[in-house]
Amino acid sequence: MESFRHQRAAGSLKREISRILIEEISDPAVVGVYVTKVELSPDKQSARVLISSLENDSMRDPPEDSVRALQHASGFIQRSLSARLRMRNVPRLRFEQDRGKQAEDRVEMLLKRIQKRSRKGGGALILLCLALATSARADPGLARFESATDVMGSEFRIACYAPSLAQAAGAVTAAFDEVRRIDAFLSNYNPDSELSRINREAHDRAVKISAEMSDLLSACKRYHRLSDGAFDITIGALVETWGFFRGNGKIPNWWSPWLARRKVGSQYLEVDGANQTVRFLRGGLSLDPGGIGKGYAVDKASVVLREYGIEQALISAGTSSIYALGSPPDSKGGWPVNIRDPSGKSDAVAEVQLIDKSLSTSGSDEKYFEVDGKRYPHIIDPRTGHPSEGMRSVSVVSARTIDSEAWATAIFVNGANWARNHRPEIAQVFLCPADEACGWIE
Repeated sequence: MESFRHQRAAGSLKREISRILIEEISDPAVVGVYVTKVELSPDKQSARVLISSLENDSMRDPPEDSVRALQHASGFIQRSLSARLRMRNVPRLRFEQDRGKQAEDRVEMLLKRIQKRSRKGGGALILLCLALATSARADPGLARFESATDVMGSEFRIACYAPSLAQAAGAVTAAFDEVRRIDAFLSNYNPDSELSRINREAHDRAVKISAEMSDLLSACKRYHRLSDGAFDITIGALVETWGFFRGNGKIPNWWSPWLARRKVGSQYLEVDGANQTVRFLRGGLSLDPGGIGKGYAVDKASVVLREYGIEQALISAGTSSIYALGSPPDSKGGWPVNIRDPSGKSDAVAEVQLIDKSLSTSGSDEKYFEVDGKRYPHIIDPRTGHPSEGMRSVSVVSARTIDSEAWATAIFVNGANWARNHRPEIAQVFLCPADEACGWIE
């Protein structure tokens, strides 16, 4: 748990130092500078603050001048941090230029058009369809910044507007750091993650977990109950049986799904919120965050953007989920987002306008394999042990991405008839059944 608290402390320092640079430092040598990383010492007595600069006309001083200016102002920044964070002992700050390739990559995609993003993977969403060059001209007081990073097995992309490029770049960098933090604690591919530790140890005893993990697993149990078992985070054994864990899928031996299904069931996942522990009540249980992890990360990224003062942004996680913060400068009605036609007959089958809303899609063309002309999607029904059939895609709009992603999976598994009778009140649902026309549920 100490490492988690340490990361949060470093994140708080990074956020507040970024704000101080924007709001309280007027030195011309610091214009266009943003914080890329804060490395807090184990004893929290000192912190290494890495900075980078945006290439624009106002940034005439060399990076060395920026570092010297910030180091000269470090005492003032520490006093401001003490007031903002209510800390008695603020760590000593040492500013350094971030010369690594990671910093270069973060600004490399500055001002590229969002609609040129790759559609690799054939996902069911056209996540971005905006003429943002026009948007930038609509409000000359706002700067647009866009960047992408590969994490959680997908391309996360953020486009945002802010009064300055430095503010936007700092916010996007911090949001990506938050997504990486979520990946580090939630990945079942990383043996050091908190989720992997649960999978190893919860069969034998109650495992102490973070409050964040406790809340997330409790939410997953709630989705399981409300979806009649269609959403199940304990589906790991079936994902591995069908070859979708670290693979592209395969047909297993006929008895394997039956055996794996006996190792699945959120009713056997015991979460003690009061004591922050989790325990598996059935042998073989394995948590798999594939149906919820990216949506959770998108929500966390949106929180970070808000903390940095960003009010207009679009966050996408691969081709499955997107969150729209506010609305773009030239479209007060919201961010226009297309739902892709899963049949491939047209580019889009519907359009939605998003303001402070998410859109998630689960589709049979996202990840699948085919044998003898039959398609086997990666979305597995935990109750039958086999890939779900009957739906081409399901799109869900809701206020939180964690909700839209979980419900898109659950409705895809349960099918159109179940969805029409059990549509969650918090969501709008767009169905594309295998044998019916696509449409919204009334």
